[in-house]
Amino acid sequence: MKKSRFTLGAALVLAAPVAIATAEIDLAWTGLGSNEWANWSFDGADSWDSASRVGSGGYLGLYVFNSGEYEGYCYDLDAPVSNSPMPYEIKNWTELGAETQDRARFLASLYDQWYDVTKSSGDGAMGAALAFLTNEIMEENYDFIPGTWYLDDVKAQSSTAMGAVQFSEYTIDAQYHYDTMLASLGEGTDAMLNNLVFYESTGNMQDFVGMVPAPSVLALVGIAGLARRRRRN
Repeated sequence: MKKSRFTLGAALVLAAPVAIATAEIDLAWTGLGSNEWANWSFDGADSWDSASRVGSGGYLGLYVFNSGEYEGYCYDLDAPVSNSPMPYEIKNWTELGAETQDRARFLASLYDQWYDVTKSSGDGAMGAALAFLTNEIMEENYDFIPGTWYLDDVKAQSSTAMGAVQFSEYTIDAQYHYDTMLASLGEGTDAMLNNLVFYESTGNMQDFVGMVPAPSVLALVGIAGLARRRRRN
C-alpha cells in the first residue's frame, strides 16, 4: 500500500522530490479543478459493509497536472501527489489487470455521462461526488467472485459511509450528486473504455484516471509508444 510522507488536507498530499529514472511521462501536480473539502478514510483490509470510521480532511475533486496539460481523478487515496515532476505510465484499459478492467467498465459509464458535465459546471460538490465514486469503484472491496461483476451488486455495495472507502463531513449537495451518479451507473462499452486514460505511478504517487480529448488520443498513444520503445532499447 502506498503511503504519504505528509498531508496537505489529506486526500491531496504532497511528497518531497525523489531521484527518478527515465519514464514514459513526468507529471507534476499544479492545482485543482472542481473540488470540495471532505473527510476521507481508506482501509484496504475492510469489507464493503464495514462500519464508519473517523477520517482525515482533504480536497477531493479534479486534479490538474503540468499546468492543465493533464487532469483526472485519483483512485489511490492513501498515496501522495507531488508538485515536482514524477514518473508515470500512460495506459489504456486493455493494459490493465483483469479485475481493474472489470472496474474500469463501470467507471467508463460514469465518465461518459458525468466527466465533461462536471468539469464544465465548475461545481465543487459535483467534482467531489465524482471523486468519491471514482475511488469507490476502483478501490472498494466489493464482495464478488472473480468474473462475476454485476451492476446491481456494484450499486448495492457502493456507499460513502461504509466500507474500505469512506467519506464524511461534505455538503448535502455532494451527497445528492453522488447518489444521482451512482443511480445512473451502467456497464460501459468498449468505445466508452477507449475514452479513458489511466496514469499509473511508477513510484509511490497517486494513480489517476481521466478522459482524453479526441485530438489528443493519438498524441498520448505516441508518447507511451515512444517511451516503451526507448525503454526496450
